Amino acid sequence: MPEIAAKPRKCFRVLHTADWHLGKFLNDQSREEEHRLFLEWLLAVVNENDVDAIVLAGDVFDSANPSQSALSLYYNFASSLHKQGACSLVIIAGNHDSAAQLESPKQVLGVINTHVVGFLAEKPEDRILFLPDTGNPQIAIALIPFLRDRDLRIGRAGESADEIRKQILGGIEKRYQEVSAYVEKAQLACPVLATGHLTVLGARKSDSEREIHIGGLGSTPPEIFPETFSYVALGHLHRPQAVGTEERIRYSGSPIPLSFSEAEDEKEVRIVDFANDGISQHGLPVPKFRCLRQLRVKSAELEVALRGFKPDSGALKTWVEVVIEDVTFQDDLNERVKAVAEDRDFEVLKVLLERVKVEPGASAENTSDEEVLNFLDDPKTVFERLLEQREGIQKEEAENLKAAFAVLFEKNSQNEGEPATIDT
Repeated sequence: MPEIAAKPRKCFRVLHTADWHLGKFLNDQSREEEHRLFLEWLLAVVNENDVDAIVLAGDVFDSANPSQSALSLYYNFASSLHKQGACSLVIIAGNHDSAAQLESPKQVLGVINTHVVGFLAEKPEDRILFLPDTGNPQIAIALIPFLRDRDLRIGRAGESADEIRKQILGGIEKRYQEVSAYVEKAQLACPVLATGHLTVLGARKSDSEREIHIGGLGSTPPEIFPETFSYVALGHLHRPQAVGTEERIRYSGSPIPLSFSEAEDEKEVRIVDFANDGISQHGLPVPKFRCLRQLRVKSAELEVALRGFKPDSGALKTWVEVVIEDVTFQDDLNERVKAVAEDRDFEVLKVLLERVKVEPGASAENTSDEEVLNFLDDPKTVFERLLEQREGIQKEEAENLKAAFAVLFEKNSQNEGEPATIDT
């Protein structure tokens, strides 16, 4: 395990992590074993480096209705962390999580020093958690979970994409300003950490992130986070990074690569030491328990490239995505890959057609379901392709239709696993 700098005297040490996505599958393959190894490693990091609190900035689960095995991983980790020592576990909901499901065991989890926030508290003062306790706080944590549309604005029929964007950005900024104003009024003597689960302009995305805040209309500038916050612990983007030049505003990234677009990313958790005279921080690399690799090749070179392919490996068998260029629907790609990759020390999970040429007289009848679905797995892309095929739609009208579709798609995504409500 890499060494962490010795903990300074009279400081509060926070480990920032996010986007666990427990219960995640990749091409029908479970990630449970990778997550189990990560959580075991995380317990060891906390124990060996005197970590005072873990801040998990959203997307605990990959689904609003997590599987029993995903829930077991979560509860077993919280229990083990409590048995191991005095480290607090602080959790906010992300866009993949059900706020109601996360908060349902809130009182029980509080007994084992696990603090969970699914819904935004109405009063700014109720969004503050003092650690290690209220009487002698060393840090204040502003608990702001994923802000859903209802937290930010009142929608009205006929709004344009630009109007919706302004309302969302204004609503997000308002929520952080409310907490900042309370902190300044209360004259808190300890440093303040703010959480968030959103997209901030200037940060790099990957393919595994679902668009949030109605199709990306809520991408926020870093200026919405007041200087009151010594550190902003963000979730949602899976690549570890600072936002622009703002080192105090950070994504910890996901602990494991969640798509093949993240295959080359160096995953980490963030160690942040808070003291009255300032903070210090650095990344701690997460071991690669399973490597993901992408092989790009032309159809004619497929067999030779696969035979010579020797990807890195971790504790678990490497998974590979093969991207084939310049192919036709007549190519029997899956069978060709399967024949060469059998009995190798890696497993090919997906064969992706980057550009498909339809030869004269050819059809898609012999194409596998998986190959066809590669083109249909993103509802937003399918909708935009349909718009492009419609004649007579002006640019402004198209943008408004995209915004309307994104609103409906987000509402559907947000309602998965949430109790039904009727607006009155």
